Amino acid sequence: MTKELKVEVVAKETIRLSSPTPDHLKNFKLSVFDQLAPILYTSVLFFYTSSTNASSHHRSSCLKSSLSDVLTRFYPLAGRIRDNLSVDCEDGGAEFVDAKVNCPLSHILDRPCPVSLRKLLPIDTESPEASTGRLLLVQANAFGCGGLAVGVCVSHKIADASTLSTFIKAWSAAALLSDVIVGIEIPPLDTASARFPPLVELAAILPTVVLPKARCVTRRYVLDPAKITPLAASEAVPDPTQVEAVVALVWRCVARASRKNDPGRRSLLSQAVNLRGRLPEPLPETTIGNFVGGFTVEMPPQAEEREMELKKLVSDMREAKREYFDNYTPRLSGGVVGCMAVVEAAAKFGALINSGDVDFYNCSSWCGFGLYEAADFGWGRPAWISFAGVEYKNSIVLVDARDGGTIEAWLTLSQEDMHVLDADEELLRFASVNPSVSGS
Repeated sequence: MTKELKVEVVAKETIRLSSPTPDHLKNFKLSVFDQLAPILYTSVLFFYTSSTNASSHHRSSCLKSSLSDVLTRFYPLAGRIRDNLSVDCEDGGAEFVDAKVNCPLSHILDRPCPVSLRKLLPIDTESPEASTGRLLLVQANAFGCGGLAVGVCVSHKIADASTLSTFIKAWSAAALLSDVIVGIEIPPLDTASARFPPLVELAAILPTVVLPKARCVTRRYVLDPAKITPLAASEAVPDPTQVEAVVALVWRCVARASRKNDPGRRSLLSQAVNLRGRLPEPLPETTIGNFVGGFTVEMPPQAEEREMELKKLVSDMREAKREYFDNYTPRLSGGVVGCMAVVEAAAKFGALINSGDVDFYNCSSWCGFGLYEAADFGWGRPAWISFAGVEYKNSIVLVDARDGGTIEAWLTLSQEDMHVLDADEELLRFASVNPSVSGS
């Protein structure tokens, strides 16, 4: 992009529920998982080209009316959090922002810029409002060419990536006047808190986790798992998943970059996992709330090249995942015992981050949620779905690319580490650095 992206807010509107929340649902309890979630917004951007006869005004109106309808099913999203324990569901509403952009959509798709993409969101991803203000905000960005970018921000205190995916599927179904959401019914919204009730004394027993911030740079890479996965296969793991292979390659490269700047650093990877189907009593994937855990894998401080081979890293990741599911998830039976197991895991996680003596890479995968198929509000599949990036150091996020075969990796590293990574020949053999969306 040669022209600075400017976004002008045209109007702001509070979207109310089409039907008021019944009195017996006015107080919605958070689960202990929600209590432990970081204070930030889970955010996503959907880009639509002008290949439709609908005007930007018509599409905005469609989004607003269907949002009002779907909020009746997801009523906590229109409420406000109280004391990190519950949501006051007095139907305060969601915020909807109409904005216009000073360039054609092609300027963004030709060379996506993470800093510019954040301007298309209705609020900063790291805003403290995620725990004190609106829980759902939407921004419809109209381009002069007829293109549209819809930015959605949901408080992480009430929604993980899986919940956001379920909500988007329900919202698009409402826009299409359909009662079917990928053929799966959504369980009662209080399922999470009924199984894992909030802990009033949580603040007293758990230290505050401060996610590391620094002068960071975010880069988007597009990788072809078909070229990486065969290199990650071994006798121990003959069938690595595409995500495992891509994560291993990325971790290997970023760890190598860090050690060039600071030799001898411990490197620790934390891979987020969706716990819904892994609980002793599994929950449907459409269960609302936060059900995220994570297993950790360490790379020795003085790791030799053979210890950083893809096969070895994938094997270590698979073993760490097995141990995590064998030893930790069986304790998540619910109730006080299950809640304390969640708190203990969070305390260990926080201690590692707060220690400062390791390179702690936090990795999550949005692959497999089917958002390209789901986010059709009546004008076709998105031309692109984007993660806008975060400011937290050593963040790795994987997102499906539109072609269904490649994976986008969004990396946020210190400026020093990113400078070294830019010249990593191995990564550049398998990854394209921020290619145009049409060419990715």
